[in-house]
Amino acid sequence: MYMCTSYKVKANGKFLPVYACDIGSFCILSSDENITFEVEVLFPFKNIKIRPLSKNVSCNVDGNVVSFVVGMPCKLSMEFDNNIRNPLFILVNPAETNTPSHNSSNVKFFGSGKIHEVGEIVLKDNDTVYIEEGAIVKGIISAENCKNISVLGRGILDGSFLSRDNDRECRKRMVQFVNCEDVLIDGITIFNGNNWHVVPIACKNVCIKNINIIAWEGTGDGIDVVGSENVDISNCFIRTNDDCIAIKAVDYFHEAGNKNVRNIVTEKCVLWNAEWGNAVEIGYETRCDMISNIIFRDCDIIRCEFEGYQSGGTLTIHNGDRAHVSDVLYEDIRIEDSREKLIDIKILHSQYSKDISRGQISNIAFKNISIVDGSFPVSIIRGFDADHMIKDISIQNLNVNGKKITNATDAKMVIELSKNITFE
Repeated sequence: MYMCTSYKVKANGKFLPVYACDIGSFCILSSDENITFEVEVLFPFKNIKIRPLSKNVSCNVDGNVVSFVVGMPCKLSMEFDNNIRNPLFILVNPAETNTPSHNSSNVKFFGSGKIHEVGEIVLKDNDTVYIEEGAIVKGIISAENCKNISVLGRGILDGSFLSRDNDRECRKRMVQFVNCEDVLIDGITIFNGNNWHVVPIACKNVCIKNINIIAWEGTGDGIDVVGSENVDISNCFIRTNDDCIAIKAVDYFHEAGNKNVRNIVTEKCVLWNAEWGNAVEIGYETRCDMISNIIFRDCDIIRCEFEGYQSGGTLTIHNGDRAHVSDVLYEDIRIEDSREKLIDIKILHSQYSKDISRGQISNIAFKNISIVDGSFPVSIIRGFDADHMIKDISIQNLNVNGKKITNATDAKMVIELSKNITFE
C-alpha cells in the first residue's frame, strides 16, 4: 500500500488520502451527510462507469475532473475505459457513535496518523480493539473462548507484512475468533492479508458491519463463517481474488469448526470476486449435520470474474461433505458482471471433501435476481446420485436485462439428478 499517483480525491472540498495497491486505489471516510466528490484523474480516459449501478450516480466530467454527489453510506467502484485492474474505490461508512475511551483498560487503542506494527493482538473477555480513522495497524487479531469482544474504528488493519510463502504455518487469518460469543466487528478496512480475512469459527451472535476488505491473494477469502450461528453481515465492501463470503463447516482450523451452521444473514453488501472462487458461497467444506436458515439479501455483485476451473460462480452451493444444506434464500440480488456461472448448486465429491458420505440440498429460493449489466452465463443444478438428489429449488422473478426468465431453457440452466425445480 502506497500513496496513489493515479487519482486525487476531494470530499466536500477537502483532499482525502488515496492509497494504491496491486489491484487499484482506494480512499475511506465516514459521514452521515451527502458528500460532493471531485476526482481528478491523472491519466487520459474516455469513458467512466460508477458501480454499483443501483446507486444511479450521475457524474459531471470537466476535463480530467469527475464530480458527483452521493448519499450515505456508499461503497463505490469507479472504472475508467473498462480497465478493471485500476479502479478507484470510494468507501464511505456511517459516522461513528459511542467511540470507546482510549484510557480504558479493556481498550487496545491505535491512534490516527501513525503506523502501528503490533504482530498479533490477542483478545480476552470484554476487550475492544479500536483503530482510529487515519491509523494503520500492521497486525492480526485473534481470540478464543471469549465473550463480548469488539473490533471497531475507521482505520486500516494491514496484512501486507505477512509472508507469501505457501507453508500453511505462514498463512495467517487477519481476524479469527474461535468459540466466542457476542462479537462485533464494525467499520475497519482490512487490507491484503495472505489468507482468509475475517473468520468466526464456532461462534455465536456475531455482527460484522461496515467493513471493507481489499485483497488479491489467491486464497484470500473475504468473510468465512465456519461452524457458527446467529451471524449478521451488513454494509460491507469486499474485493477478493477468492470467495467474497463463504459459509463452511471445517475441522482443519479447530475441532469446533465442524459444528452446525444456522441463522446467517448477509445484506446490503457490495462484492467483487476476482479470478478464483465464488461471490457468495456455501461450501465446499460442509462437515457438519446441518447448514440452514441462510439469507443473502439486497446485495450488489459488481463482478464475478472468470475462473475457468469449473468451480467458480456467482450464487453457489457446493456441498462436498455430509451436511444437509436447506432453507437458503437469495433475494434482491443485482449482478453486474458475471463471467462465471450464475447459479451453481452441486452435491459432489471434491478435492476438499473428507466425509465418506454425501449430503443433501433442499428448499433453496431465489427471488428477484437481476442481471443488470454484462453477460448472461450458464447455470448448473446437479445432484450426486439417486439417493442424493437436489430438491425443491424455486426461482421467482429471475430478470436478465429487463426480460423475465420463466424456464430452465431460457435460464441457460443444466439440471441433473434434481427434482422440483420451479420458475415463477
